[in-house]
Amino acid sequence: MKWWGRVEKRPFFIKLLNWEYWPSKAFYYPIIPQILWLMLRARHLCFFTAANPGIYTGGMGLESKYDTILKIPERYRPRALLFQAGESLISLPSRLQAEGIRFPLIAKPDLGFRGLLVKKIDDQAALDTYLQRYPIDFIIQEYINLPEEVGILYYRMPGEAQGKVTSITTKEFLHVTGDGSSTVEELIRNKPRALLQMKRIRTNDPKILAQAPGVGERVSLGIVGNHAKGARFINSNHLIDDAICQNFDRISQEIDGFYYGRFDIKCQNLDALYTGEGMKIIEINGTCSEPTHIYDPERGTYWEALRDIAYHWRIIGRIARANHRRGFPYLSHHTTAQEFLHLFAYQRKIKDLGAGEK
Repeated sequence: MKWWGRVEKRPFFIKLLNWEYWPSKAFYYPIIPQILWLMLRARHLCFFTAANPGIYTGGMGLESKYDTILKIPERYRPRALLFQAGESLISLPSRLQAEGIRFPLIAKPDLGFRGLLVKKIDDQAALDTYLQRYPIDFIIQEYINLPEEVGILYYRMPGEAQGKVTSITTKEFLHVTGDGSSTVEELIRNKPRALLQMKRIRTNDPKILAQAPGVGERVSLGIVGNHAKGARFINSNHLIDDAICQNFDRISQEIDGFYYGRFDIKCQNLDALYTGEGMKIIEINGTCSEPTHIYDPERGTYWEALRDIAYHWRIIGRIARANHRRGFPYLSHHTTAQEFLHLFAYQRKIKDLGAGEK
């Protein structure tokens, strides 16, 4: 069976045999009939745009992430600024100083997806080079050096004071652990999750591959808590209780026009989820938010993932229709179609720009 061992270590077969790596189509095409039914119930193809009236298009990934960051209550908001394509680099150091953003920092596209082009940058020269290399709008954000990253999916019906947390995903950042003799490259080749990231690691940090960490020494291979960048998503729904729901009730009510979405959080420990103390909300996603706990194959199946996605789209439909009854319009078909066409063109552009970065 040696041949099977070799097959199992090929990236194509790793993805094929592990459903958590299947493309988005595998998770969303099966629920198209339900989404069509929701459109029929709302009598509008773009019903989802009313789910979060305070976020453009309801937060379908067509909005400026910087605008959404500004909606985060100040005590939870990371320091950030928007650097627009074509803007002069001369004033950037003074802008960083004025905002209190120090190196290292995080640069990420203002209209981004799947962690592409998100990068930790250590000094001004590297930042200038990065911004010149990729002529798109970037958010420059302080680097939050806290050990825990968590995704909290929350919803609240319009007019109600209490909502519900429906998904908690804790994340394990990509890493390998030394055995005292193997190089990092050899350790990666024996860890399927890391092997899928080999091309990115070889491009971005080739020197690390030759290192031979000691026994038990942990070598980090990523700082982005994104599944596409190798982070392991852990279903932590057992943490959901009244205290967490009440904490996110308080936070959500401070965000105008927000009823459904995922909070991406950095914190020192998980106790912060119950009180809000000592945590930062690095990003809010709206109706495009997934219940990311579904990508933990150890605590769920593909069919359960489809069930949970369908369940959350039913919630989006209920919230959108309720908001529409309260006077919030659905975005027009023409405008929404234009925005999606723009998004698709933009995604092709940054995929091309980031072909060697990933």
